[in-house]
Amino acid sequence: MKLGKVIGNVWADRKVSQLQGCRLHIIQPITSEGKKIDQPLVVADPKNIAGSGDIVVYVTSTDAAQAFDTGVAPVNAAVVELVDSID
Repeated sequence: MKLGKVIGNVWADRKVSQLQGCRLHIIQPITSEGKKIDQPLVVADPKNIAGSGDIVVYVTSTDAAQAFDTGVAPVNAAVVELVDSID
């Protein structure tokens, strides 16, 4: 699991059926101290829980596909939780 901050959104005219109704966000990976690391990436939000400026936990690879109710989706990264605070 990784931390990231939602810095934008992606709109698609067409999506595969598994992504219908799923938001796509641009996430800036961050450390637990809030420092930027790596390059921003597009992350699926299967539960539509994140918004602009939110800190989220996201997963990659096979875990990302499993974040969907169907357990299968053609994604490499997915939001799984919102972060309330980091102590």
